[in-house]
This record gives sequence, C-alpha cells and structure tokens, in this order.
Amino acid sequence: MKLNQISLAVAVALAAPTAFANIAPETVPGVQKIVLSGATAPDGFVESSVKEMLQAGTIKSYRDNANATLAFQHQAWYGLAKAGIPGVAVNTPILLVKRSKGGSVWGVDPVARASRIESLDFSACTAGGADLNGKVYDYFCPTKGLDPESPNFANPALNNGVVSDFGVSDVSPALFQGPYNVEFGQGALTSSEVAKLTIKPVNTVIMGLVATNDVPLTTALSRADYGNMLSGAVQDWTQIDASLAGNTNVVVCRRVNGSGTQASYNWFFNNFPCESAFNGAVPPTSMYDDNANGIGSGSGTESDPYLIDPVGGYTVVNNSTSGDVANCLKRAQSHTDHKIKADNGKWYQVNFSNSGDPFKAIGVLSADSFGKESGWTYRNIYGAGSFAPATQTASAGATGIAPSKANLLSGAWDFAVELTMQYRNASVTNVQGDTVAALAGVKKAFADELIKRSGDPAKIALNTKNPVYAALPDFYDPFANATNEAHTAMGSHQGNMCKPMVRKY
Repeated sequence: MKLNQISLAVAVALAAPTAFANIAPETVPGVQKIVLSGATAPDGFVESSVKEMLQAGTIKSYRDNANATLAFQHQAWYGLAKAGIPGVAVNTPILLVKRSKGGSVWGVDPVARASRIESLDFSACTAGGADLNGKVYDYFCPTKGLDPESPNFANPALNNGVVSDFGVSDVSPALFQGPYNVEFGQGALTSSEVAKLTIKPVNTVIMGLVATNDVPLTTALSRADYGNMLSGAVQDWTQIDASLAGNTNVVVCRRVNGSGTQASYNWFFNNFPCESAFNGAVPPTSMYDDNANGIGSGSGTESDPYLIDPVGGYTVVNNSTSGDVANCLKRAQSHTDHKIKADNGKWYQVNFSNSGDPFKAIGVLSADSFGKESGWTYRNIYGAGSFAPATQTASAGATGIAPSKANLLSGAWDFAVELTMQYRNASVTNVQGDTVAALAGVKKAFADELIKRSGDPAKIALNTKNPVYAALPDFYDPFANATNEAHTAMGSHQGNMCKPMVRKY
C-alpha cells in the first residue's frame, strides 16, 4: 500500500509542469498570456485576486523599470493555476499583465478597438528588487510598443505593442463620450464599438465633495452648489455663503478629460453624457478656456510654464492624477504655487503665492484618497461639516448626508460609481491590420473568475481602503453572512451609470 502511494505521488509530480525558473515567461509551453489595462484604483484587488488564483510557490512578479524608483505603470504576475477555477485546468501556466498607465479610458477604448498599446517587454527583463515603496519584485522589465498619440502608432512594422484582452474602468464605458470624457486628441467610441464589449460591474466606490480648510465647516453645500461651482455658474463663494471673506474666488481642482474620476463628476453634476442627446447636459469647465482671468505669460515648457493668477477670478486647474488634485487643494490652502504637466503636453503654474491668504477650492476626488487630506477635507452633502473616511467620523455639529460606508451600502450617499471590467464579444480588426478574436477559452475563463473575485466582499473587508468600497449585489447576497452584510451594497446600476440604481435587496 505504501509503495502505491509513493508511485501515485511521483506520477502527479511528473504530470505537473515545472514552475517557471527563468525570466522569459512568454516562452513557457502552453502559457496563457492575459493583458488587462485601465484604472489604477482596483490594482490592489487585481493583484490579490491573481495571487490567490495561482500556486504560491510558482508566482513571479514583474514591473516596469523605466521609473523603478517611482510608482509602477505596468505590473505582471506569472504562476501555475490552482485547482477550482472554472474552465482553467490546474497547473495551467498563466501570465497576467496589468497596465495602469493612462487610467480608466485605457480599459475601454483600446479594448473595444483591439489596439496595440505599450506594455512590458519580457524578453529584456533583469533581476528585480525593492521599489521606492519597499515593494519587492522578482524582475524589472522595460516596455515596448506605442500608444495612439505616437505618429507611428498605426504602422504594424514600427509598433510591437500588445492588445488588451480585457479592461477595467472607474466608470462604465458608456460614459466615455466626447467632447468632455475622452482623452486629449482622441475620439469617443461609436455605439457599434461599445456594443462589442461585454461589460461586468465589479464594485462601487464613494466619490467625494472636497473643500480646502479656508471654507468653514459651517458652510453648507448642496448638490446644486457644488455642481454650479464645477460648471462655472457660481464663481464666487459669497453666492453660496454671504458671510465669507478673504479670497472668495472659486478655485476648481479637477482632472483631465478621459479620467474616470472626472467622468463621474460630469455624470453626477452635469448629466453628461446621459442627457446630452436631449440638451439636458451642462458642459464642465476646463483650464484651457474657463479661467476668468485667462492664462498669462509663459511658453508652456517645464522651465517656463504658462502662468495662471487665481487672484484675478474664477480658476480651473486640469490635473493629470488624483495626487495632483490633492496637491492642488493643499497648495491652494497654503497659497504656494502649483505646477503641473497637462494632458496637452504643456506645463502650467497656478500662482497661489500671489496672495497672502488661503484660497477656497473644491476638487474632484474619490474617497479612496483618504489619508491624503492636508489643508482640505471631505464634506457632507445637503448640509454642513466634514467627514473622515478613515475613521468614519463626522465633525462636531455636522448636518446633511455623510460619505460614510453605511450610507454607501444603503444608497443614501448616491454619489458613488461602479467600477466595471469589460472584454470583446466579437472579432475586431484594428488599425494595425490585426484581426483579433473575441475573448474566449482559458483566457476568458480566467478573466471571468478574476472579475468576480475582484468584487468579493471578503476581499474588500481586507483592503485598507474598505471604508469607501462596497461589493455589488449583481454577484453577492448582502445577507449571506456578516462579511457580505458589512460590505455589499443593496443596489446597483448594473454596469451602466446612465441607468437608475436598481435595488436588489
């Protein structure tokens, strides 16, 4: 009997492929390379889901090395599939590549169009190590391929980029419409292109109303107040609170077009694009044409940026990242200059130092930026006061509705967007001439399981940002167990933010 057990163990060992032991994962026989591009917000959920689907002793990690001491823009994980993944045989070699460069729109447009885009070059990886944040990777890799803004993008002989198998976006693909929700220099998807995507909701996150500390906590904010400041209909804070003094020009620290975060604000406050066909949408303001005092001197280079004087009137700042938005708010409060590289490739500097007093600014930030509050706070809606997502506590005497986890779950805080993942359901021929089939087989099976696990309430419970995230009832019953009840919303937009929220429980 013992001999039979030993023989069986040897047979199983011989049947399993050898764990990857070099730096060329694409050369492993039978490897399934799956490329996911898009929003950065779910990177933690994606990484934890991938790692729990692969056998621990076989996993190798990768990241770009162009900025090895800075935040990654590309990551990847290789390993052998665990048992129990529907449609994926145990020991299947999997290489999951995650491109975070560019944000949400990159989880939509290049997926629908099957475009080649920049990604990791696994043929030239070198030994890894710790990055600036102390996170350790097995390998650092350069990138290859071109993005759409390159003049040689459409030339297949000059573009050796990869095609995304599926994408992730902070908001549903239907919201990425022109002219306000597409990235600089790019065109929106057509209805036929959107129809080639299978869209699946993953989870939901609180979006915030934020204001600098120079806006007193006693100043009440309504949806109309905030929206009118974003759209430029209100340009002076005394229109909202006549008691305010000091710098009363409204400053808006927004995101660039094509940002999923910006698209969520355009949806909630401007009705865009959901009502655009019926002339029911209001244009959001932009740095390029909506500063009351105009853009002053400068040539737009890093050493000689275009200058904006916020003392002169209503001021809008288009920031490329959420970190830039947080810094814009911080510098408005501390009245120190804020310099950014905009989506048009030019440099701009907002001269907050032109005043000896703080500025009253609002911003465009999801609540998962909690912990970055410096000179600004999250505010309640339809009332006064601030709210701290990290501790789930409101300021003394706060009124209105707080951006709390409890209000997210019940639907009382309805300024929340649903992160979606999507893949092609039809064959697409891209501009490089490649005919790319719909996602199918092992790749689709792995992607479907990853999508489901990324929205798991148990995973949200373990995430450090869990106070602002919730699972959706599309996949999970909020009353199945205590974890589900604490982390699953009652309703869903079902992957389309232009649909009203449907309560499922």
